[in-house]
Amino acid sequence: MDKTQYSDSERSIGSSSQVWNTHLLTVDRSKELPKLRQNPAFWRRKRRNIIIIILVITALVAGIVAGVTIAVSKKHHTSQSLPSSAPSSANSSSSPISSVLPSISPSSSSSAPGPIPSRQPVPATLAAAFQSSFWIWQGAQALTGVQSGDWAFRKTLPTSTAPAREAVALLTADNSFQLYHNDQLVAESSPLGWEMATAVHVNLDPSSNVFAIQAHNFNADADPNGNSSAGLLASIQISYADGATAIISSDNTWRVTQPIPDGFQSPSFNDTQWQFATTLVKYGFGPWGTQVTIPLGYNITAR
Repeated sequence: MDKTQYSDSERSIGSSSQVWNTHLLTVDRSKELPKLRQNPAFWRRKRRNIIIIILVITALVAGIVAGVTIAVSKKHHTSQSLPSSAPSSANSSSSPISSVLPSISPSSSSSAPGPIPSRQPVPATLAAAFQSSFWIWQGAQALTGVQSGDWAFRKTLPTSTAPAREAVALLTADNSFQLYHNDQLVAESSPLGWEMATAVHVNLDPSSNVFAIQAHNFNADADPNGNSSAGLLASIQISYADGATAIISSDNTWRVTQPIPDGFQSPSFNDTQWQFATTLVKYGFGPWGTQVTIPLGYNITAR
């Protein structure tokens, strides 16, 4: 065999060997799958993928069920809120909205009022009046300091041609107070002290209303003489049945006395022998300055 023939034979053998190796590689790869199935990691990955798919399908089904439930609930609620009697054909043709809304007469609306909100903001007019009011006490010496003790204040609300309905009182006292309306305790001072005013809603008697206050002064400043400044600051907004309103504020028309007599909270109590209160300074002046904070709102008192 010459060199050329040897080379050709060598190339032929090499090609056959490459084909055989490729065949063996293909056979070996076909045997990998059974080996993988015997590997625990293979089944862990497979289970993880199956669990993920199940979770996704479950979430989709739950979302669909929830949407259907909400839609059915809304439809059921709407059907219950519709009037029991069907509207006439004339009304239904003239106005599509009137076919689903019940008719409301003045008598039905007045006899069935809606729910009263439990929290109301302090009226801006009342807040403005409060910040223009006078601090009052018994005697001008309260501005510089008086002994610790309790004082009684009373104010009879003015009458009107229309019956009184309700009032909102906004007040504070240095150092504390209890507010009575017609012998009933309706409010107390804030535990934060005189720097935080108190707002309270009161249902009024149609014709006779008296606000009585027990104000307490104590030596909070540790004055060596045992004295401390004392004052009461108040505004009350009254609402009448005809829609009119009026505001009264602490001034020299309020009555004050010390010591406090029994039964001073009663509207029938005779306070004509009491002194008229002394106006000390307006809000924003004196030892209190503008440190009084007006609360954001007050609670409605049910009748």
